[in-house]
Amino acid sequence: MKPRSLVELVIHGAARVDPSKPAVLTGDASLGYRDLVAGAGGIAAALAESGVGRGDRVGIWMDKTPRCVQTILGVMAAGAAYVPLDPRAPWRRCRAIAIDSDLAAIAVDAPRLKFLSSFLEGPSPRLMLIDADDEPPAAASIRGGALRWEMIRRAASRPAPDLPGPGPDDIAYILYTSGSTGTPKGVVHTHRSGLAFTTWVQEAFGVVAEDVFSSHAPFHFDLSISDLYASLGAGASIRLISSGEGMLAPYLIRVIDEWGITVWYSVPSILAAMVNVEDPEVRNLRGLRTVLFAGEVFPTPQLRRLRRALPRARLVNLFGPTETNVCTYYEVPADIPDDRTAPIPIGKACEHLETFVIDEEGHEAGVGMEGTLWVRGANLMQGYWNDPVRTAATLRPDPRRHEGIAYCTGDRVRLQPDGDYEFLGRSDEMVKVRGYRVELGEIESVLTAHPEVLEAVAVAFPDPAAGNRIVAAVVRRDSRSLDSVALHQFSMQYLPTYMVPERIEIRSAIPRTSTGKADRSALRAELERKETG
Repeated sequence: MKPRSLVELVIHGAARVDPSKPAVLTGDASLGYRDLVAGAGGIAAALAESGVGRGDRVGIWMDKTPRCVQTILGVMAAGAAYVPLDPRAPWRRCRAIAIDSDLAAIAVDAPRLKFLSSFLEGPSPRLMLIDADDEPPAAASIRGGALRWEMIRRAASRPAPDLPGPGPDDIAYILYTSGSTGTPKGVVHTHRSGLAFTTWVQEAFGVVAEDVFSSHAPFHFDLSISDLYASLGAGASIRLISSGEGMLAPYLIRVIDEWGITVWYSVPSILAAMVNVEDPEVRNLRGLRTVLFAGEVFPTPQLRRLRRALPRARLVNLFGPTETNVCTYYEVPADIPDDRTAPIPIGKACEHLETFVIDEEGHEAGVGMEGTLWVRGANLMQGYWNDPVRTAATLRPDPRRHEGIAYCTGDRVRLQPDGDYEFLGRSDEMVKVRGYRVELGEIESVLTAHPEVLEAVAVAFPDPAAGNRIVAAVVRRDSRSLDSVALHQFSMQYLPTYMVPERIEIRSAIPRTSTGKADRSALRAELERKETG
């Protein structure tokens, strides 16, 4: 019988292999399939006994560890949806997400305990799962109390309760991304959409139990979905890579070799850094059979170097926003000509999806014509959490007058004669930084929240390492004491590191268009002239 949910997919994967086989690995820990499933069942039972179940949301505010994976699976086994909170983001941003998603419970680990008193001000979850030696005083304010891991282990040792579990149309997870209105927006995916994407990955790339996956992406990043469920759902192993490890290219090369990783998925900038390591151990990358990358444009010279370093591996460019998981893919050919400088295409639609292009007049664009990419099919999100207006603006009736709903991605593309799409850019102010989606409007909203800031405009500059780098221009009110250092420190309280502007310039005015709007093009040109001297 086919699995009806992501957690059932993992249980099916566990049934295919020896129960003692390592499922989740780190540099110093290992969790076998038997213990993974039993621990997840204990968490599900403990949540159910506390009244948390179908339709509820549970925050996951933890570092990447095997126990974190157990917790995610346990939340879904209880019928609830997990909401991963970036453990490296400012606690204020995490609290805003927790309040917006109206968490029924939250799982925290030791490094987060010092922030709990402030985090729990205002609306707070009714239950807390604690993965730490000490229980924080703030836990006393939780209405349903705190569950410690010993209680969860006891629940796991008892006969498994008869939990209804999630259905295909229940929410599996909510991933919060940068929002143009100044607050993060929650992208809601059901088990149906998560399964559709994950099973496509398994089929398209021939995932087998003998594979060892990397888990480079943090769990609040959409790349983690295939890492977790395509691997565990096939009975394969997954090697978790922490945020500290993830930026050390020489270390990552050794990890691939020592752990026998066969399937890798990350943003291009990480792969470019790895292949540029001047170390004979770079040859150890050749144990990889499949390399997937997404989230940003891969500079062609760097991609050519990766292609030559991995002549037998499948290199695949996956494309698609969090709202669609992945919607198109392009397999890099065995040879990239030396004279090619243009970026590779984003490819064709995934086999179980339909994509099409709509031009500015609202008509379907043909070969060679520019337009906006639309997607329809099983991968699509359910919508944006608690935001029906934004949902209706992006999930719309098919503009070709076909029945059904389609998603307008906002990506400008051109259909090539061979059927591949060429990516041309965005139609809004959204950019990618190290693979993360960044709405410039959210950065501007944070900066203008400072009481001494009158106006702020953020612009992006292409960057070969990060995809883009952000520079902001700010107009002060009357104060002369405000400087860029103070603004930088202020923004770090509310924005994750990748969204904090690289440079903040204090200006007397922002360039204007003839209609009085901020002239981003003129500002970008002025800032660029200053940088180049």
